[in-house]
Amino acid sequence: MKMRLIALSFGLLLIAPNVVNAYACGGYRTICDAYAAAEAVFVGSVRKVERHEPKKNGAQSDLFSGYIAHVQVERVFKGGDKAGVILRSVGASRYPIYKEGQQWLFYAYHDKKSQTWSIKTCDRSALIENAADDLLYLQALPASAQKTRLSGSLERYENDPVKGFNRDENLIGVKVKVSDGQKTYEIYTDSDGAYEIYGLPPGQYDVQPDIPPGLKLRYKFRYGEIDSSDGKGVKVALREKSCANVDFTFSAETSISGKVFGADGRAMPNVCLSLQPKGETVADNWLFNCADEQGRYELREIPPGDYIIVVNYDGKISSDEPFPATYYPGVFDKERAIIFSITNSDRLEDVDIHIPSQKARNLIQGVLLYSDGRPVANEFVGFKPEAAPVGYRGEVNTETDAEGRFSLSVLRGLKGRIFGSIYIHSGEYVNCAEMEKLRGRGVPAIETEPIHLEVTDDAQGLKLFFPLPYCAKAKRE
Repeated sequence: MKMRLIALSFGLLLIAPNVVNAYACGGYRTICDAYAAAEAVFVGSVRKVERHEPKKNGAQSDLFSGYIAHVQVERVFKGGDKAGVILRSVGASRYPIYKEGQQWLFYAYHDKKSQTWSIKTCDRSALIENAADDLLYLQALPASAQKTRLSGSLERYENDPVKGFNRDENLIGVKVKVSDGQKTYEIYTDSDGAYEIYGLPPGQYDVQPDIPPGLKLRYKFRYGEIDSSDGKGVKVALREKSCANVDFTFSAETSISGKVFGADGRAMPNVCLSLQPKGETVADNWLFNCADEQGRYELREIPPGDYIIVVNYDGKISSDEPFPATYYPGVFDKERAIIFSITNSDRLEDVDIHIPSQKARNLIQGVLLYSDGRPVANEFVGFKPEAAPVGYRGEVNTETDAEGRFSLSVLRGLKGRIFGSIYIHSGEYVNCAEMEKLRGRGVPAIETEPIHLEVTDDAQGLKLFFPLPYCAKAKRE
């Protein structure tokens, strides 16, 4: 949205805060409430950014620390000409780092003691490209403040591998339905993805957007008196001359799913897969998932682009992933990986991955018991190697079933120990004086006597004993 430059410029000192979402803040003010509360509302461009350190000058102390931005004011909606205004903010992670050339809409507040201005992190100050709804209201003043107003914006965000969760586009020409249960109003988003409707009678309204083809609704951000939220709609309340804002965020409705099979043709549970952009290397947790007990996986909400699938991203060989990094359809050489070109609404199924070869493993099975022979249900059993070759992860962990039974798949050839462990939490067990005594001594967990072994074959019938008799767990309300 282009702004007409007003011949009014003054140096502003601003600090760098990040845009904070409504959930982290516990909710934003509506546009009309933010305008009423702020002492100055204006559009300005960042001309220079400086770091400000605490200073001590005789009896005068300036303990402020953060980033300071010099801003040229381009349009004032409230507050008049304030040459020499200073805006400050602490340099915490909730504050954005301003960059030269950025254009912002500021809701500013004045501190008489320090004669400086500030921006509230959970208010509506925003980059100009994120302020279309606010600007519609501000540019229509004073008439926009004389009647009810329901408004918001529809945007598409994608989980970009470089920029993170980033706005991809404004959604233009999308229908939004507003209903009080008796009458339904239909409005459409403009070229900035914003919609607005004035003059609705005071009452409760359900706001529901159409879902654009190929997209899914991800988030609903609500501002104002909220009645409830259900499905893809949001219920809000309007009072006389009040306003409410509802924003909707969409992402691509895309996915790739299939199964992972080992070299022996059996499904492989618990292996983890990562989607990687063609020609780029990004963090393995950018877009990933792990296969379930049947070896099934699904990668969802994939931004349009070209990708490869990699199993065991870091390449370390372990009991769950007894093979190096492997690429779809089942090759160790990244250059031979098949490329997926994902567009809106693509849902690829039966994309099965076959691991070409893998290290041998052995199954170690047994039971975890109290000293009196009672089984220990739903507790930890682990294998810890004495040493593991470079590029290997030898540790394996599992949980016992209701009968205290455990099963571990361990890489063949490793030497180590198998042991059980119970973490002691206050009040978790009843009539367990020995456990409480250990906890009082600062012992965080009780371990069984370990069993030492070299894994050369399958082993069954192992028994691990805790040095304490059975104790019942306290019932949770």
